[in-house]
Amino acid sequence: MKKIIISVLSVILILGACKKVDFGDLNDNPNGAKEAQVSSLMGGAMMRYSSSLTGRTYLTVPTLYVQYQSQVVYTDEMLYNTEPRSWYSYYIQTLSNLQEVIETNEAAGATPSGSLISQGFPANQIAVSKIMQSVIFKRLTDTYGDIPYSKALDPSVVSPAYDAQEDVYKGMIETVKTARNNINVAKTGPTGDVIYNGNMGSWVKFANSFIMSLSIQLSKRYPAASGYAATEFKAALNHAGGAIEAVADEAWFHYDVANGFENPWNANRTPDYMLSKELTDALHGNSGDGSLNPTSNTAADSRINIYSSNPAADGLPYGHSDGSGGVGMSSSIWGAAPPLPLLTAAYTYLNRAEAASLGWTSEDANAMLSSGIVASYTTLSNHYGTDITADATGYATARVADVATAAGGALQVIGEEKWVALFPLGFDAWSEHRRTGFPALVPAVDALNDGNIPTRYIYPSEESSLNPTSYASGVSSLTPAEDKNTARVWWDVN
Repeated sequence: MKKIIISVLSVILILGACKKVDFGDLNDNPNGAKEAQVSSLMGGAMMRYSSSLTGRTYLTVPTLYVQYQSQVVYTDEMLYNTEPRSWYSYYIQTLSNLQEVIETNEAAGATPSGSLISQGFPANQIAVSKIMQSVIFKRLTDTYGDIPYSKALDPSVVSPAYDAQEDVYKGMIETVKTARNNINVAKTGPTGDVIYNGNMGSWVKFANSFIMSLSIQLSKRYPAASGYAATEFKAALNHAGGAIEAVADEAWFHYDVANGFENPWNANRTPDYMLSKELTDALHGNSGDGSLNPTSNTAADSRINIYSSNPAADGLPYGHSDGSGGVGMSSSIWGAAPPLPLLTAAYTYLNRAEAASLGWTSEDANAMLSSGIVASYTTLSNHYGTDITADATGYATARVADVATAAGGALQVIGEEKWVALFPLGFDAWSEHRRTGFPALVPAVDALNDGNIPTRYIYPSEESSLNPTSYASGVSSLTPAEDKNTARVWWDVN
């Protein structure tokens, strides 16, 4: 009898174990967020891009390639070492965060929740996120060449294809145009916007200036005044929303030191980096014996009072494995709290000067050049606490006069002034130098590569093993088709 009872109980237990039981919301966290906090995702992406991406790969290396700085002890990057460099921090929690903002707002459709609307009008959240994504993608493709783009943020794609750089550029231009056109300036901007604090009129101006910078970067591929790049440039220039023309319109990163978001320069050891003598000679206006000035400038440039910790001193000659001495970057820029620019009036005016010189527009190239220089002096004075504006007009007049005597004419002077105005934004200056060839920088004497200034980063080391087909496709698009730091990307080839 005892065995029968045990057998019956066993059957009941087995049957009970096989029964599907609904445990309801047992595994739900009652205190967890019910939807993505899009303001945190957007703000986090912007601050990660502007402050957390520090160190050699993400900050200092391009400043060495354009000879803003010279290394003192650890000189490998200044001498063009050939190691692969990671791009994953651009995709992770930066591009991906912004994609989550886009998808959350798109999924809400016509009936967004009150919580979502309280973080900004959905169309404006999407627009800002897409513009900011294009800013990051531009850095990626300028740095490497072909990159994961159209499928890069699709979590179902494990090994995304590399999009051709031409397609990436045209995709970015279309994306920014569409985003700009979808902005509703009468509605609230994103609360997560740490650049313009939700001012959507400013984002329209940013979009137009950014399209101009994208277009001018294609000048070697589309040089004609009737070509694709010129057409897009002129359309952005003439857009009713305007462009960045005043300091108040500019995009700057302002850091929240109290909450751990600091100027990325502050994370680097100052004794390891000196200003190059090439830069300080250019700013001093030196010429003749002993000068390393790579520009046509012979006038004193007061921007050295902001850039240098000792404006009267010389920098360290660039490209030597055994250099010593020199002068460092000013604490006005290097410190934890000083802001850094994203897109300025000076750069926009200088792009307009170049477009006019190329015959793309009917604007006066010299007037745009002068406006760019004055705007550079003005914004530096406003943001870094040293007023140099009284010297702006005199210096601008001298540089406009140099147009008539410089071997490369207006394009040379404009390129040289971009180099100075973009300091310390190494990636932007590097893209400009590769395309224009100005200023006339001399490669490092003790170079570790083939003796040429690098024209790209080598693809991340994991790509050849984890995404070999796409990697091979990316390499095949380079000139020559080798994963070297002196191969040229698509827009860098005539």
